[in-house]
Amino acid sequence: MGTKGTINAFIRDSGGVFDGYADFDKAVRDPADPTRYAAAFDSGDHLHPNDTGMKAFADAVDLAALGVARDCPSARVRLTPYQPSLRAGQATQMTTTVTNTGPTAVTRVSTRLKLPHGWSAEPAGSARIRTLAPGERAAVTWTVTPAADAAWGTRPIKVGASWRQGGRPRHDSDSVDATVVPVPSGVRAPYLTTATADDAQYAQNSGRSGDQFAIWAGGRDLSGGMDEKAAVYLPGAAPRSGSVTARVVGQTGSGPSAKAGIAVAGDLTAPEKGGYAVLTMSARYGVEFMTDSDGDGRLDTWAGGGDSYHPAWLRLVRDGTTYTAYASADGTAWQRVGTATVPSASGSGDAGLVASAVNLNYPGQTTTAVFDSFSVTE
Repeated sequence: MGTKGTINAFIRDSGGVFDGYADFDKAVRDPADPTRYAAAFDSGDHLHPNDTGMKAFADAVDLAALGVARDCPSARVRLTPYQPSLRAGQATQMTTTVTNTGPTAVTRVSTRLKLPHGWSAEPAGSARIRTLAPGERAAVTWTVTPAADAAWGTRPIKVGASWRQGGRPRHDSDSVDATVVPVPSGVRAPYLTTATADDAQYAQNSGRSGDQFAIWAGGRDLSGGMDEKAAVYLPGAAPRSGSVTARVVGQTGSGPSAKAGIAVAGDLTAPEKGGYAVLTMSARYGVEFMTDSDGDGRLDTWAGGGDSYHPAWLRLVRDGTTYTAYASADGTAWQRVGTATVPSASGSGDAGLVASAVNLNYPGQTTTAVFDSFSVTE
C-alpha cells in the first residue's frame, strides 16, 4: 500500500484515537488511480495541488465540527464540476451546493449563476431554499448552455449565494474555470483540408473575435521521411515574398513530440512539387523549423529546440527561395529560429495550419491542436 496509504488507512480506521480528521487524500485523488491527483487538481508536476486542489482541501474540512463563531457567515456555496468542458450551443449540467456549516439554521437561501455574455442557465426546480438546518446541504442542478458562437477557450462561471443568519443578510461566492472545447465539424470555403495522417478531423469557429481552427490528427512524424500530418490551408495564398503567421493556442492528447504550427508549399497536397517548409511548436521539445532541401517532398533540415510554450506565435517569412522562421510568446517580441534555402520554391503557394501526433513511439495516439489566429501578408 505504501507509507502514505498505510498512514491514511490508520487515520481513517483509528477507532476514536483522533477527535476528527479532514481527508485531503480522498478529496483530490484520481478514482482510477488513487496514488495520483485527479487532473482537475494537479498543478502539473503530479506532486502539488493547483488552486482548485487547494479549494478541494478547504472543502474537505468540516467547519461545523470545528465550531464556527456565531457572528461568522455560517454557510458556503460550491459550484461543480471544478473544471467543466462544454461545447458551444450544447447544454451541460452543473451543480451548486450550499452547506450550512454553522450551529443554527439559516433562512431565505438563494443561488444565482453569473455567466459569460450570451450563455444561459436554467435550474432544475427552484434555486431558493426556505431554511437550511445546521450541517444540512442543498444542491441545485443547472443546465448551462454556452452561446452558439462562443469562442473556444477558458472563462469563469461564477455562483453567488445569499441567506439570512440571525436576522442579517450574508453572502458567499465561488467560481470555476469552464472550457469551451471544439467539436469536429469541418471547415468552410475558402479553406481546404488535406491529410496524410490517420484520424484527421477539423473544426472552424467563426465568432466575434475571429476565426479559430482545430485539427485532430494521428501520424508518426513530420520528418524522417514520414510526412504524416493533417492541415487546414488556403490554396495559392502564400506569396513569393511575404509572411505566414499563426498562433497555436494549445495541443493536447498526444506524446511529447507532437507538433502543431504552419506549413507552406507550392501544393500542400503534393509537397514534392516544391517549396515545402514547416514551422511548429512541439508539445514539450520547443519550436521546430523544418524544410525540404532537395525537392522530394520530405522535410530533411531542422532548426530549433528550447522550451515549449503555449500559446505560441509562429511566423514563416519567405523571400524567393529563402525561408526564415520566428517564434514569439506574445506576438510582439520575436526570436529568429533559423533561416534555410529551399531551392525548389517558385511562384506563389499554399499556406496553412498543420498538426501531427508524432506517435511513432506512442501508437494510436491522436493530437488535438487549436489555433486562434492565421494570416498571410505580402
